[in-house]
Amino acid sequence: MAMSMKKIGAIAVGGAMVASALATGAFAAEKVGDVDAFAADVVADGNANVDIVVGSNAAALDVVSAANVAAKIGSLMFKEGTVEDGSAQITVSASAESDEIKDLWATAPAAIAGQDKALVITAPDDDYTAVATGILGFADGVPAGTGLNLFGITTADAAVDLEDLQTLMIVEDADPSGWDFYGTGNDFEAAEVLVAVVNTETTVPASTFGVGTPDLEVLEDEVVYASLAFVEDQYGNAAGDYAALFPGMRIPLLGQEMVVVKLDTDDDLAIVGTEAYEGVIKQGDSYDVGNGYTVKIANVLKQSGTAYKVDVQLLKDGKVVASKFDTVDKPAAPAAATQLKLVYKDMGIVVNAAWTDVGDNYGYAELVIADNVVEMELGEEFIPDYEAYTVDLTAAGLTLSDKATAAGTIVGIALKYVGDDVDKISKDKTFTIADYAKLDFDEDSGKIALKFLMDESKDVNINIGEKVSVLNAEIKLADIEAEAKEAVVMTAPIAVLDSEASLDAADKGLILVGGPVVNALTAELADAGLVAIDNESPATLAVAAGAANGNDVLVVAGGDRAATEEAAEALIDML
Repeated sequence: MAMSMKKIGAIAVGGAMVASALATGAFAAEKVGDVDAFAADVVADGNANVDIVVGSNAAALDVVSAANVAAKIGSLMFKEGTVEDGSAQITVSASAESDEIKDLWATAPAAIAGQDKALVITAPDDDYTAVATGILGFADGVPAGTGLNLFGITTADAAVDLEDLQTLMIVEDADPSGWDFYGTGNDFEAAEVLVAVVNTETTVPASTFGVGTPDLEVLEDEVVYASLAFVEDQYGNAAGDYAALFPGMRIPLLGQEMVVVKLDTDDDLAIVGTEAYEGVIKQGDSYDVGNGYTVKIANVLKQSGTAYKVDVQLLKDGKVVASKFDTVDKPAAPAAATQLKLVYKDMGIVVNAAWTDVGDNYGYAELVIADNVVEMELGEEFIPDYEAYTVDLTAAGLTLSDKATAAGTIVGIALKYVGDDVDKISKDKTFTIADYAKLDFDEDSGKIALKFLMDESKDVNINIGEKVSVLNAEIKLADIEAEAKEAVVMTAPIAVLDSEASLDAADKGLILVGGPVVNALTAELADAGLVAIDNESPATLAVAAGAANGNDVLVVAGGDRAATEEAAEALIDML
């Protein structure tokens, strides 16, 4: 009798609630209470706002239903908002032509007329190619006939200035801020240069395209792409115009600004990469490079004089993968300066200087971090048909070397053509230089017309706020406007047993899967007259407002396990 009275009381309370039918797709459930509001609040600010409870005595099908509800809630857990950081891939295209010279031997300086070859040169600014003050002075010679060696090409006065090709690149700020590596107080810049020698097949120079005139040739070892460093506003006619390369210096390389990471004298390598960071890091602090890499200054120890020992660590996904503990020194005599250089896979680090605070409590390291690092093996092909060399400034001029050290000073990096000779050049012919620029042969009124040209596109990845220089253009990504869902690490709700949960101790809403026979918390609500579920109940979603320590409770149940499964599927359809 007591059982009957309790059942009647529960039904009466249940009947006082607002009830409606929920039909979603193939699944239908009775709704009791404000189920829609509960469902709308299961995720708040990207996190689960409910716990899921399944009965200790539940059938396997109830457990599966609880897991399915948890998985659905987990799929809703993302954050939506404005993009504050990110990156974009940008395609940069540029085209340009140098000056054109027609009837090369007839219109060039008189000294070239008796030659069977002519050197042509171009750079991003015609200041670099001027005969009297620029690089061309090494080849053209002052006075006439005393031309020096230009990249291994000796041409005496047979040199022609085709002036600027504006898509070649200049790095106007080649030295990192404040480094003053040589102690001269100079600032440095770096520029790309193209040099090619055009030969005739006989000692009689060709002036026209046509029968009876010699064809033209481009020979192995006589085409050079070079990236050279200069003292700012000096253009290469004299030894004092050039700047020796040092680790950390920025130079252009095939249209993109790169950092010299290391000139490896053991293996004769020129190692370069893309600048990821330049600045100062405090001892104990780190810089997140991206792609899982982090650079940490683990320690800075003062030694005697101006020397410091710096402990640099490179971490990948939180694990140290490379480190170096070495001396960095910036003495009064710059020639004795030492840097720390660390190269690991495609990452490079150059520490230029270090110091500590007044009390020697903590230290600082001045450094450049580079990614996308590549090794250029000197004297070997870097790209098809082009070998890599250093450019050395010697008494004989600018020469190419397959050594990372030389008798002179290394002032640049070059790529020299080592492919097959190209002969019998006729009109409408182009010779491609380092897959980057072209030497174009054309016809104008039957005369040879010769020029350099570029029509180049490059893809670059750039982060918000970052600047990149490519094809002699500086690009800054100011912002990305997009609607985005940010991937965040979140923990989806996990169903727990009724023996591990409590209505009185709940700190968020509860979803109870299973009726009072199998779920003890559902039974508590039924005993209190807050829900009405029995063996005859259809699939039901019932809300007991404030029943879990002030938090709402949703009961997902039915008269049997199949009805409970149907109620769970109906809830999943709502979410």
